[in-house]
Amino acid sequence: MNEPSTPTQLDLVFAALTHPKRREIVYELALTPATVGQLARAHGLTLPAMHKHVRVLLEAGLVLHKKAGRTNFLALRRQGLKLAQAWIGQYRTEWGNDLESLDNYIARFNI
Repeated sequence: MNEPSTPTQLDLVFAALTHPKRREIVYELALTPATVGQLARAHGLTLPAMHKHVRVLLEAGLVLHKKAGRTNFLALRRQGLKLAQAWIGQYRTEWGNDLESLDNYIARFNI
């Protein structure tokens, strides 16, 4: 089966989370909403650099954005993380059997 040429929402979520700074931002927004300026100061980034990270998180559906005047407010969009959680969750039942399968495989060789 061929991969589609356009990224799915799940692809965008995982791509956004590959960057450690964006994972830190998601963690902070899980605790409390913040402004772009607050996040930039907390991470030692310029506003343009923080806006680039925010754009990636917005495209992935991981954050909510609201502008009031000149201030950009951000909050975590938990539904975006639930998408990744659901994908990972489908493998949980298999993970539980991995060690047992390995033990059975090794036992066949009388090791």
